Amino acid sequence: MKNLKFYVLILVTVFTVSFSSCDDDDTNPQGKFEEGVLVVNEGNFQDADGTISHISSDGTVTQDLFGAANNGLALGDVVQSMSVDGEFAYIVVNNSNKMEVVDANTFAAQYTLKNVLLPRYFTTYNGAGYLTEWVSFTDPGRVAIIDLQNHVVTESITTDFGAENIIAHQGKLYVSNNFTNTVSVIDPVNKKVIKTIEVGDSPGEFLIDSQNMLWVICAGAYQAEDGALVQLDPAKSDDESANSILKTVELNANVSSKAAINKAKDKIFYYKGSSVYAVNTSDTEVPTSAVFTESKVSSFYGIGIDPETDILYMTDSKSFAGNGTVYQYSLAGVAMDDFEVGVGPNSLVFR
Repeated sequence: MKNLKFYVLILVTVFTVSFSSCDDDDTNPQGKFEEGVLVVNEGNFQDADGTISHISSDGTVTQDLFGAANNGLALGDVVQSMSVDGEFAYIVVNNSNKMEVVDANTFAAQYTLKNVLLPRYFTTYNGAGYLTEWVSFTDPGRVAIIDLQNHVVTESITTDFGAENIIAHQGKLYVSNNFTNTVSVIDPVNKKVIKTIEVGDSPGEFLIDSQNMLWVICAGAYQAEDGALVQLDPAKSDDESANSILKTVELNANVSSKAAINKAKDKIFYYKGSSVYAVNTSDTEVPTSAVFTESKVSSFYGIGIDPETDILYMTDSKSFAGNGTVYQYSLAGVAMDDFEVGVGPNSLVFR
């Protein structure tokens, strides 16, 4: 919890600054979005201009899928994340305190889950939904358990401050608590935290490697230059006294809390500012140089790797002063293409 005060200050500062935005040149969604990449555009804080864009395999960009499918309805304020499971896409809207559930192929609205507090990320496991909530900047975070048939929250599990990313893996749920240095392990059967693992400061995204080990990227404490990649052994999750950490790769820098893994699941990509780095999962030391640095951006805002094509996607928010850009690269850092999307592109979902 030692970084809580700093993150409260930073997050409140970010949320109280807004920029003007340009109108999207929307086209109506046509057909089904069964291929390509979906882009989550969070939008400007309090402007309710968050959207979802689609980039097809032939490079065609369709803007604001939700608005186009729902008579111009605004998706909401700060579109944080999206996940797709079967016929449904679950769109988490942080500052609107809701989750929109849509048809994954048409983006027609199905229902809205309300009365959640600063929700962040969502996953499904064994027929139920699990949604992380910050709750507030001063209260512990939690995971809401959602009845997907009746569209209601049935109960919540308290984790640690800043409940952020969530992943289901080998019968357990893992939650990174971004305001702290911990990961909570949840037993979804007994619906309780069974273990708390101390990793690095500001843990964020989870990745699964080729050996089914779990990785979490940690951004590091404020100006401490102590970001890290931490590898966890899921087999140790049932034992509170066992050391779950297999190794820690110190990155010697403050980095983003977002990362991506290649198709072979043996190389992790992360970024700092406009530079992208790669670490082999067998490595124990930080890379000596970046894979590439993009001169067109001041700082990247999101990262993803297509699990089928191994194409690297990086997003640029352009400081929220208008529409953002998605860049394509080979894993060697060779530029391929770029696309204008919505305001504040923060993440990517591959179909």
